[in-house]
Amino acid sequence: MEENNIIMLEDENGKSIEFMVIDVFVLDGVTYFVMIEAELAETTEEVLIMRVDGEGDEAELVTIESDAELDAAFQEFLRREEEGIED
Repeated sequence: MEENNIIMLEDENGKSIEFMVIDVFVLDGVTYFVMIEAELAETTEEVLIMRVDGEGDEAELVTIESDAELDAAFQEFLRREEEGIED
């Protein structure tokens, strides 16, 4: 696991959690990060997908509220995994 693939996020209780970025892609003009909790990386297949809102210094990762958007992003992640696509 490379150190530059780690992002710290806060949960709803303010606890910092390390996530390992496993993919970043653009779908329909929106950038998505696919991450896995670093502590569980070897034991789980559950991923967290977040969308990038804003640009440059104003960019931030946000939770995807729409089930349709989340499903589309997850399907793109699966397609990329299946085809072995890496950016």
